[in-house]
Amino acid sequence: MHFQLRYRKGLALLLSCMLCCSSIVLGQTKQAAETYAAGLSALDKNDTKKAIQLFKLAASNDSQYVDPIIALFQLYHDQKNFQSAIDYFNEIIKIDSIASLPFLVKQGVALASLGRYAAAYELLTPYFQNNSLPNYLKEKADALYAICQFAISQKNAQEISIHNMGDSINSPASEYFPTVSIQDSLFLFMRRKNLSREDFYASNMGLDGFSAAIPLSDTLNFAAKKGSMSLSADLQTLYYAADYAEQGYGRYDIYKVQRSPWGWSKPKNLGQRINSDFWDSAPSIAPDGNSIYFASNRPEGYGGIDIYVSFKNEKGYWEEAINLGPSINTKGDDQTPFIHADNQSFYFSSNGRAGFGGSDIYMSRKKIDGNWTTPVNLGYPINTYDNEGSIAVASNGATAYIASDRADSRGELDIYKITLAENTRAFKTWYIKGQIIDAKTKKSIAAALQIVDPASGYPMMEMQIDSMGQFLLALPYFDSLGLKINRPGHDYLSSILPIDSVKLMAGKTFDFALTPIEKIFTKTFNQVYFETNAAVLQTISSVELDALVSYLKTTLNAQILIEGHTDNTGTSAQNNLLSLQRANAIGDYLQQKGIAANRIQRKGLGATMPIADNNTAAGRAKNRRTSFTITLK
Repeated sequence: MHFQLRYRKGLALLLSCMLCCSSIVLGQTKQAAETYAAGLSALDKNDTKKAIQLFKLAASNDSQYVDPIIALFQLYHDQKNFQSAIDYFNEIIKIDSIASLPFLVKQGVALASLGRYAAAYELLTPYFQNNSLPNYLKEKADALYAICQFAISQKNAQEISIHNMGDSINSPASEYFPTVSIQDSLFLFMRRKNLSREDFYASNMGLDGFSAAIPLSDTLNFAAKKGSMSLSADLQTLYYAADYAEQGYGRYDIYKVQRSPWGWSKPKNLGQRINSDFWDSAPSIAPDGNSIYFASNRPEGYGGIDIYVSFKNEKGYWEEAINLGPSINTKGDDQTPFIHADNQSFYFSSNGRAGFGGSDIYMSRKKIDGNWTTPVNLGYPINTYDNEGSIAVASNGATAYIASDRADSRGELDIYKITLAENTRAFKTWYIKGQIIDAKTKKSIAAALQIVDPASGYPMMEMQIDSMGQFLLALPYFDSLGLKINRPGHDYLSSILPIDSVKLMAGKTFDFALTPIEKIFTKTFNQVYFETNAAVLQTISSVELDALVSYLKTTLNAQILIEGHTDNTGTSAQNNLLSLQRANAIGDYLQQKGIAANRIQRKGLGATMPIADNNTAAGRAKNRRTSFTITLK
């Protein structure tokens, strides 16, 4: 409010000077001049509503009096009532084209702010062509001109919907930094009540939409400046930035709190491998909990603010944070990172790239080699001439939430629900809850879990499950997913999950049992596939075979015997050869993955050991198999 008051007094003084200058030139009527002066007085007293009324009256008293028209243009522009500002600028041109020149760029901004970039471009072009812009306007005009050129070049693939989230979330205060759980059931955001108080708020998703937001516990909302937040997949850990001077290393640090039956724990600083002597903020935790992205203005970056990532090592400690590099970071400010539940789609804001105005939101996707694709602008009207900041994307990959001060906001910033264009959507995700148990004791055990893409073998997610054995896992909505669970001393678990089964599993808790291996253990490969009548492994077989490789690498005293089997179709010689070739194909695969040849035996048994009736199609299918026996020495 103090800023606004100082600004309005400054505007009143400026307009007063304009009155003195223009009155001589235009010779406006005394009544119009007095009414205009009264408008300036009202503005000086912070009565904007009355000032606007008086300026309109002054303009009606003298249709050639440009000063009240200029005042109305300025006021409406600064109120972001851009259409009214545009209308009054056009009136200025009619009265005095020379008087309109100082406001040319402002008119362009008004047009751009309404998404009318082509009109803004058309407005500025004659002045660029004739090189007739005053020097003090050229820098701003150049920047606006470049923005308009970029905006005109962009074409959205589809309509993008934007809806204010309403009174359950938004208020006359500012709401920003939205985040949403991977189950889409819990919605968190920040509300700024004043310059020194920012609080966390939460809302639950029900059948009728989001419930009325309530503040989180006093443990989190004690008086301190806080930044954006990120919630772990299991909803038990909250990461956020805060200015706790007595606990921090710099101006802002990143902290975490743990949820328990008794509430949230005290904040814990993530340490110097993540936090620095500078500003560190905007954390985003990956769905597997093994990497955390954040923004920092530490001096070794590419620009003012860069995005960094830290990875957890095998012992569960965060490694030294590393810069994401020039594929993401620019000479400008790159910040507010968000990694989606698919662990591949990455969103952030930047003012260092070609865009629609200030900071725009961009999307990049993590490639198989760990690098990032060229960021894509989310497009208009998500990005506008104003600054766009944080974003959270729901599990369906298409719905997102942003903070903006658009015309229908209830306060300075409101949170909006949007639908992303096809080319900027994340992968749709589901989630499953599980518990890893010992098959004999039925007790929870620790294990390593991995999700892979069966088509490529690319590991999409890895987690270390602690001795409680419980996990909540976000799964990209592909045609199928590979699940691998491994624990030394136990049988491995490997499965290819069709997406229909993943859908049925969503929201439910399942037990995954691992059998302890004592001396000898025999198992049939369930998901190892060959080309028809051949010994060529299909790519999808890598899910189970790689799980076996992991087991053999962690169980060094294990020897393996691989046996190939066929049905009774064909001759004995043909069946014996094919079964041996298939056993050899698996053995060769293990060797290529680093398992020593002296640990592997191969046998082809043909049709000599059926486990089902060869007289039926179903029986013959069961007999066409490969199996293995593990012996611990």
